[in-house]
Amino acid sequence: MKILRPLTWKERLLCLVFPARCLGCGRAVLPQRLFCEDCVPKLPKEPFFQQIPLEEGSLTVGAPLPYQEGFRQTLHRLKFQEEWGLSKPLALVMAETAGALPGEFTLVTWVPMSDKKLRMRGYNQSALLGRAVAKELGLPCGEVLEQVRETETQHLLGRSQRADNVRGAYQAKPRVGGERVLLVDDIVTTGATMGSCAQALYQAGACWVAGLCAARSPYRPPEQEAEHTESFW
Repeated sequence: MKILRPLTWKERLLCLVFPARCLGCGRAVLPQRLFCEDCVPKLPKEPFFQQIPLEEGSLTVGAPLPYQEGFRQTLHRLKFQEEWGLSKPLALVMAETAGALPGEFTLVTWVPMSDKKLRMRGYNQSALLGRAVAKELGLPCGEVLEQVRETETQHLLGRSQRADNVRGAYQAKPRVGGERVLLVDDIVTTGATMGSCAQALYQAGACWVAGLCAARSPYRPPEQEAEHTESFW
């Protein structure tokens, strides 16, 4: 897994004001490092891959890291604390996993937010990751998916409820016709959301879709997930 990154002089100067932090534990590190020396031995040897069933066939989703301990806090900083700069170092790690996914891609897109949720948060962390991954891979990107109805918060629903919650909730634009799409999100658990988005892309004419997330989270029943969330905060 990539542990060093190239930096421009502008980025090095910025690190004097906003020190670089280890993606694994949040400890301050040298600007070019993605992980501290203590976290490097703990990194997974291989990315996580899982198959998400679709109406026909399945969706392969890859993720470089587990959603746990310090890396969980890193994603929370991106998702809830407006630390947008984290999208670039995360994209470097994610791009490596993208290279292990089947096929070559022609377009990068991301899981969208509803207008209501976007207004509440102010930004879509999956869009930040998607654009950064596309830049790293040298691919075009675009917001070709939209959420056409409101859904409940996934992490407090059971497995079957998650699938029902997002079924038919997304729609893709016709411009995806013939494209080989890399679909980006921050975290994958059961894969219900990624699967629903992939289904929409196929219905709009995409010829291939694969998924890429920053982290994979093990599924927990709703009562355990609530306890885990409360203990984190």
